[in-house]
Amino acid sequence: MEVKNPQVAVLCNNEVFELLKKSQENTKLIGGMNHSTILYEVNKYLEQRPCAEQNATKIREFLIELKDMPINLTKKEKLMLVNDPPDSVLQLSLGIKDFYDRLSEPETEMLLYATKKFSGQFEIITKQERVEEEEEEH
Repeated sequence: MEVKNPQVAVLCNNEVFELLKKSQENTKLIGGMNHSTILYEVNKYLEQRPCAEQNATKIREFLIELKDMPINLTKKEKLMLVNDPPDSVLQLSLGIKDFYDRLSEPETEMLLYATKKFSGQFEIITKQERVEEEEEEH
């Protein structure tokens, strides 16, 4: 195999995870023990990351939502948001260059809301809030 242009595209963790799952079926044909160990270790790592719960449709919808926002994010910043969706402003600020100069407070909240919704954290938060509200009522 020959890499003709290494900068054509960047794979997100979900794409790597899916490729590894497919390639594990053909491990015996591809290589020896070292190759199998690497595939196993990377697969185990990715199973514990958010990419294990993602799918192509969900990622596509999230990227469209980001594109429709009034925020100009680079491809690498979007990739970071897909691979490891932040759940706090601090994590968001670590992944976006010149975060405090580029994003206003409403834009930050909008982006954080979108990433939480994408990662499924928003649903968990609302369920927790409902439980707390029910406890206060009793």
